[in-house]
Amino acid sequence: MARTRQLLACALVASVAAVPSLSYATNGMFLIGYGTKSRGMGGVAIATPQDAIAGAVNPASIGFMKDRVDVGGDFFVPRAKARLGEGSEKLSYKSSANRFVMPAMGGAYKFNRKISVGFSAIPAGGGGSRYNMNLYNNITGSNVNDTLGVNLMIMQMNPTASYRLNKQNRIGASLVMSIQTFRAFGLDYFSTFTSIFNDTGQFPENLTNNGNDWAYGAGVRLGWMGRFFKERLSLGATYTSRVYMTKFDKYKDLFAEQGSLDTPENFGVGFGFKITPKLLIGADVTRTLYSKVRSIGNASATTTGNGFPDSPEENSLGADGGLGFGWDDQTVYKVGLAWEYSPKWTYRAGWNYGKSPIDEKNGEVLFNIVAPATTQNHMTLGATYAPNPKMEWSFSYVHAFKYEQEGPTLIGDTGKIQMYQDSVGVSFGFKL
Repeated sequence: MARTRQLLACALVASVAAVPSLSYATNGMFLIGYGTKSRGMGGVAIATPQDAIAGAVNPASIGFMKDRVDVGGDFFVPRAKARLGEGSEKLSYKSSANRFVMPAMGGAYKFNRKISVGFSAIPAGGGGSRYNMNLYNNITGSNVNDTLGVNLMIMQMNPTASYRLNKQNRIGASLVMSIQTFRAFGLDYFSTFTSIFNDTGQFPENLTNNGNDWAYGAGVRLGWMGRFFKERLSLGATYTSRVYMTKFDKYKDLFAEQGSLDTPENFGVGFGFKITPKLLIGADVTRTLYSKVRSIGNASATTTGNGFPDSPEENSLGADGGLGFGWDDQTVYKVGLAWEYSPKWTYRAGWNYGKSPIDEKNGEVLFNIVAPATTQNHMTLGATYAPNPKMEWSFSYVHAFKYEQEGPTLIGDTGKIQMYQDSVGVSFGFKL
C-alpha cells in the first residue's frame, strides 16, 4: 500500500506540473520519443523499455519492469525561419517562439504476478511560431507589425495496465486522456478563406486573436511485447486510436469541422536485441495518419484562382471540407544503441528520420508558415549515471538538422520555411 500511495502521489504531481508547459513537435506534430532514455536512443521504446515513461509508448512494456518512478524534462530550442514573396519582398523572418520546457513523468508497479499498473504524463506534441513581422500582411499591404503565429500544446495522461500472458509475452492498454490548448494571432489574411467574409464582407469572430482556448478528449492505446531467446530478443507492437477532442469554439472559423482538432491515430512495431549482455540495439517504425484528421490533412490553399480546391462553399475555413494544412501521413524510422559501460554508467546514441509531412510542391508552404514542421533527420546522444542500485540520473541531447522547403504559394509567388532544433533532457529514476 505504501508503494501504491507513492505512485499515486507521483502521478498527481506529474499531471499538475506538466499541463501548463508548451511542447514542440519534431516528427510532424509529435516528439521523437518520450522519456530521457528513449530520446537518447533516437526515440526507440516500443520493445526497449528503460523507464516507466515507456508505458506512454507501449503499455505492455511496464509488465517487464520492476517497481519504479521517473520524473524529468527537456529544455527545447527550435529555430524556425520563413519567407514569403519575391524580389524586394524576398526576406526571411525568424520565429521568436524558441524556448520551451517539457516535463514528463511515469510510474510502474507490479500489482501481482499477472498484472502491472502504471501512470504517465507526457507532452505528446504540438507546435508554435511567433513572427514579429506579419509575413502575410507584408504581401497584402496590411499592418506588417502585427505579430503572427500560433501555439498548440498536446498533453496526455495515461493510466496503464499490463497483463502477463506467459513468461515471454505481455499485453497492455492505456486510457489516453488528453488536454490541448491553442491560440492564434495575426491570421487576419485567413479571413479571405472564410464563408462569413466572402458572403457578408464581415471579419469572422472566431478566426484569430481570441487568446487561449482549451479542448479535452480521450482515446485508447494498446500494446504487445515479448522477450525470446533467453531475453536477448525483444519484439513489440503498439496502436493508439484517434484521440477525439472537444472543439476549439474560439477558433471554429479556422479549423475544419467547426473547430475540431483531434490527435491522429498512429501505430508502430519495434525490436531490441542484446548483441552482448552489455550492448543493446533497438529500432522502431511508426506511422501517423494525419490525413484522417480533416483540419490537418485537408488540402491547403491552391496556387491559382481563389485558392479553394473545389469551391468556397465546400472548402471555406471551418467547414467540414475546409482548408487544412495539407499534411501527408508520416512514417518515422528510429534506431538506437545502449552500452552499459560499467554498473554506474550507460551510454546511448541514436538516429531518427521522418519525412516532412508538408508537400511544398502543392502550395502548402503558405499555411505552414505558422506550423513549420520541416525537420527530418535527428541525431541523439544520452547517458545514465547510477550512484547506487536504486537511483539513477539520465541525460539526453537531440539535434534536429536544418531542413528547408520552398514552393509556390497563392500570394507572393513563392514561400520558404526552415527549421532546426536542439534539446537537452534530464531525468531522475528511483527503483522502489
